[in-house]
Amino acid sequence: MLLVTLLAALHSDPFTGNDSWPGWRGANGNGVALGSPPVEFGEDKNVRWKTPLPGKGLSQPIVWDGTVFVTAAVGTGKKKEAAPEEGEGERGDGPPGGGPPGGGRGRGGFGRGAPIEEQDFVVLALDRKSGAVKWQKKLGTAMPHQGTHPDGSYASPTPVTDGERVIVSFGSYGMYALSMSGDVQWSIDLGDMDIQNGFGEGSSPILFDDLVILNWDHEGDSFLVALDKKTGKERWRTPRAKGTSWVTPLLVQVGGTQELVIGGPRTVAYDPTSGKELWSEGEAGRGGAIASPVALEELVIFASGGRGGGEARALVAHGAAKAGEPAEPALWKERVDGPHVPSPLALDGKVYMLKQDSGMLSMLDPTSGEVEYGPERLKGVADVYASLVAASGHLYVVGRDGTIEVLATAPKIETLFVNKLDDGFDSSPAIAGDELFLRGNANLYCIAK
Repeated sequence: MLLVTLLAALHSDPFTGNDSWPGWRGANGNGVALGSPPVEFGEDKNVRWKTPLPGKGLSQPIVWDGTVFVTAAVGTGKKKEAAPEEGEGERGDGPPGGGPPGGGRGRGGFGRGAPIEEQDFVVLALDRKSGAVKWQKKLGTAMPHQGTHPDGSYASPTPVTDGERVIVSFGSYGMYALSMSGDVQWSIDLGDMDIQNGFGEGSSPILFDDLVILNWDHEGDSFLVALDKKTGKERWRTPRAKGTSWVTPLLVQVGGTQELVIGGPRTVAYDPTSGKELWSEGEAGRGGAIASPVALEELVIFASGGRGGGEARALVAHGAAKAGEPAEPALWKERVDGPHVPSPLALDGKVYMLKQDSGMLSMLDPTSGEVEYGPERLKGVADVYASLVAASGHLYVVGRDGTIEVLATAPKIETLFVNKLDDGFDSSPAIAGDELFLRGNANLYCIAK
């Protein structure tokens, strides 16, 4: 009976939003969109506009109606030396914004710290049709207390919007709510995070009803917090085990209710209305989770990978009615070539993932864990930090060197086009309607016919 229910869920429509992309991984947090953006493009083909961006950022662009929002951290030129920390080690196995370290807690991912530069923290609003900057707001200036990974940024969390306000998190450097025209409605300082290996911060805020919820996992006192989205007033706070992670919470539909799931070595579900822990699976470790899980109704797939190999497992969310009961064991748990930084994607009843940060693609059955395809090397993309996205049955894999490979997933997995742009891409793409938005190291692209 369980498998029948799950199979029905796998083939239901995963998208309930409009042609906007309101937060991390879109309307449902799953990376799947309606619409049909181009599958073939280049600097001279299907680029509607290309707008230079200030500073550096790994946050995903978000889209609401006629506006695209993006955050950035802009160096002011003022620097200080990063003092070495006790017990620091060799360079870790980390990504932009974080990752399981290979050594101690050195600044910026190395044993001895590079100079840290003061940052202006800004948010930009661009016209969706033309790419013109509607407004740019500096929200604060600070000398960071800790470095980032060399590929990282001080603007890694993705903002989120409900169409009335834009919620922007710079982690240790403040959370802000802005009107759609850029006026600051409230701000809050949640303290300083101590990130393992100094790799930088990355978890993004999400919205649930009248709450904005943020995961605050680090080497100090960790917690999950909910704020009133209109006032910034704290509504609840739930302690979490110490240990850095960069995972953004995921809302999972379970019957007529929703649960808030945070993936990791110990995957935990919470009641989003109160912060009460509902169930957990696995054992708490040092943290290090980066890739977001995916959900198909009550079936949650968490996958991770790194130098030591990878794992994927399927968990069946319990439902609020079972709060307090022992956690059900994982439906399955398999050693796989799982992702390190790029999050996997569930599409048409299958789960797609990359091996670590490489251009090697696998597909598995989410009800059994059987790997049905791969890992197979892609034709063009070789090195990836961006999470997978899909629209109209097409899978978009965005490479760090500016190569974007578009694949068909049915009736078989095959590359349609290997596209190339004159920028590098570490940020995850966004899809809204028939437009693909790519945030590069220097520019924001709108890809559309």
